[in-house]
Amino acid sequence: MLRSLLFTITFWPVFIMYIFIMYPLAAILSPRNVLLLVYRPVTRWLLFCLRKIAGVWYEIRNIENVLKEPCIIGCNHQSTWETFIFSLLFDNLSIVIKHELLRKPIAGLYFKRLGCIPIDRSSPVLAIKALVKHGVKAHRAGNNILIFPNGTRDSSGAQAEYKGGIYAIYKATGASAVPVSVNSGSHWPRRSFRKVPGTIVLDFKDAIPPGLERAAFFAEFEARMKQR
Repeated sequence: MLRSLLFTITFWPVFIMYIFIMYPLAAILSPRNVLLLVYRPVTRWLLFCLRKIAGVWYEIRNIENVLKEPCIIGCNHQSTWETFIFSLLFDNLSIVIKHELLRKPIAGLYFKRLGCIPIDRSSPVLAIKALVKHGVKAHRAGNNILIFPNGTRDSSGAQAEYKGGIYAIYKATGASAVPVSVNSGSHWPRRSFRKVPGTIVLDFKDAIPPGLERAAFFAEFEARMKQR
């Protein structure tokens, strides 16, 4: 608990101060410069504080499974950690986010400037249409598309059901899909103050080739997520 307290009072004030300092520039920076000048510095600060203060390390496995051509990256979502880490791994990345995040007073501008793909989950039909429209555009621009297709694990560790959005964008773009598993919830539990020392593992699985039908796609996705 002491480590967690020290992390909180060290990381968050610096993070907030830096975001406010850079805010006037965000409106004129290109998406790439927002990534390089804002998102990556705060991510490095986060990882430093987690490692040095909270005792939380990280390991990236099998990133070579991400193909040279743009692909769909589908990662399970357990905590705040994975919303940061991908900024260090990819230069061209479009992240699928909740539409509500664009309404945040400060964060909303950054999400817009990063070129995120917002979806309104209150209307599944409109959400899929928007995801396909913006996803195809991002793919044609040469971006990898990051989507969290199943929310977070529950307290029992059971895996939430995969949503249809990842298949819709996989089919519309004709791209390969790379499942990615993460165990961040074991070290930075969702909506929790506590940090648990150990190693967060981000593991890229074998790519799923394009062209599969829905049932076959989800069967392959789930099988690869269970790979060791």
